[in-house]
Amino acid sequence: MKKEGRPAAVVNIKDYMPKRDDSNLWTHLFVLLVILVAVYYNSLGNGFVADDNGFVKDNTSIRSLTNIPDFFFSPKSMAAADAEWGTIIYRPLRTASYAIDYAIFGLKPYGYHLVNLLLHMGASVSLYFVVLSLFNIPGAAFLSSLLFALHPVHIEAVSWIASRADLIGMILFNLTLLSYFRYKEYRSKGYLVISLVLSFLAYIGKETMVSLPALIITYDYVTRNRRPVLDTIKANFVNWLLFSAVCLAYMVIRFNITGRMSTNQGWWGGTAYSNFLMMAEATAIYLRLMVIPYGFTFHYIIDPVYSLFDPGVMVSVFAILLSIAAIIYFHFKQRMVFFSLLWFYIALVPIANIVPISFSMMAERYIYMPSAGPIIAAGYGLYYAYKKLSEKSAFARRAAVAVIVLIFFIYSVEIIMRNEDYKDEFAFYASAVRVSPASPPSNKGLADQYFNRKEYGKAVFYYEKAIEADPGYVEALLGEALTYRESGELEKALAAAKKAAFVEEKVAALKPKNALIRFNLGNIYKEMGDLESARAEWEKAVELNPEYSEAYNHLGIYYQLKNDYKNSILMYENSIRANPFNAETHYNVAMLYDAEGASEKARAHYKSFIELAGPEYGDVVEGLKGRNF
Repeated sequence: MKKEGRPAAVVNIKDYMPKRDDSNLWTHLFVLLVILVAVYYNSLGNGFVADDNGFVKDNTSIRSLTNIPDFFFSPKSMAAADAEWGTIIYRPLRTASYAIDYAIFGLKPYGYHLVNLLLHMGASVSLYFVVLSLFNIPGAAFLSSLLFALHPVHIEAVSWIASRADLIGMILFNLTLLSYFRYKEYRSKGYLVISLVLSFLAYIGKETMVSLPALIITYDYVTRNRRPVLDTIKANFVNWLLFSAVCLAYMVIRFNITGRMSTNQGWWGGTAYSNFLMMAEATAIYLRLMVIPYGFTFHYIIDPVYSLFDPGVMVSVFAILLSIAAIIYFHFKQRMVFFSLLWFYIALVPIANIVPISFSMMAERYIYMPSAGPIIAAGYGLYYAYKKLSEKSAFARRAAVAVIVLIFFIYSVEIIMRNEDYKDEFAFYASAVRVSPASPPSNKGLADQYFNRKEYGKAVFYYEKAIEADPGYVEALLGEALTYRESGELEKALAAAKKAAFVEEKVAALKPKNALIRFNLGNIYKEMGDLESARAEWEKAVELNPEYSEAYNHLGIYYQLKNDYKNSILMYENSIRANPFNAETHYNVAMLYDAEGASEKARAHYKSFIELAGPEYGDVVEGLKGRNF
């Protein structure tokens, strides 16, 4: 019989699936969301940690909704810590969402955590419908989406505000698939157009979603229903070409806006061969985290390896081959399970360090979307096992239910406990050091927290632990220098900063020179009263990074102190050109224009300062408002 809304000649994969009963659908979704909220509720009391500061707390550009177009076309506005972050991490939808959050919640962290939770709920619900489309079994969809919602490997993506791009990208990824499934079912071009648009939005949500075209091709392959492969290619080639074209268009647009496709990170281990051997170990760790979720940390350490016969590499390759054998097995047994398992490896390609990722070989948030594939297969497996055991006896059915409940209970407890690690930055880094005591970034992060607490002795201790683990870790060397500076030991500060600059010169062939070192070396010289050496270092900083707004600002102050107002204004203007959201520079140049009698120019910059100034400038802003700016 012909189905309504679909031409009779079209073969629909659902015609070969079990008929489903949707009577429990809304109950499934209600239970899914209630459990998810209950488990992640304690994350709402957490604060800003690590990158949250640069992307949210200190990022003045998110404090006005009118800046949203800049996030798409002027990526240097995406982070406060370093304007270059925007060209490394181009995720405009995430930054736009932060601006909306700020308009509603200001800088109250609970609001941002609430939005992350809502987005995770959206990803879990949309995955429910993806699984429903794949298997046509509500029970399998429920177990898969609940596994996804409660799998501990996703804690970082949900509880860390800076990981929001993964949540946004995942929702759009799922919606792209759902739209394409509808297109395949009804042959409506409208669904195809919607799917193509959503795929582009998924890419600007997070760049790692570029595996979408390959997954679309895989879906068409597994749903071909004994059709010859060549006929499947002919029937779907145009669609594949369209999805690939949209993906390529995104890459071209991204490159034209940011000027790069990746960071300048060299190969992990120094060579491409070592890089991929290390990635084999990372892949095995991902597989382990999926199956046995424990030992989570902020920074995973994978030591360089140079031989395929390294024991760690051999074990990793064996685990990968075992998983590939399972994928091949299900190719012949259950095509949708095959599709789900292959999803992991297809989605792993963008994070496989073919283009090396600067921060780490691996991170839990990287597999938020790739993990959905194996989770779907596991959810279907749980459902299948439950059905088979239920047919044997009531006792077997109850035992199956007990095992499933126990799994979700263990996952829930682990989530609730690990959410405490994101309570504040001290808890975040203390947890990371506890799990990975040799991790340079974790020790450096904990040192930063002791620095903020003015416990300078402990700060130096952890900076030195980070340097011991990685002698070339210039950021830790710089942190040690700043600690000595704050404790008034300027000679030690100068020596440490010079050492950081020296080490940085040695590693310059592997990565870009660090303008931040020169900037802070200049600040130390300034505090020692050596303004000429300070100026020289600030000039080196802007030579290394022509977009270094703060360095230009300090040069403006230098020339102002020298009564060279022409060069002072030039430096301030360069600072604002590099970062139009630099509130301090707007204030400095406004005061200079005010003193020079250029009242209109001064008024314009005072207004910009008032719009951009953070809470730390509250008294100054109030004073200026009294002047009717």
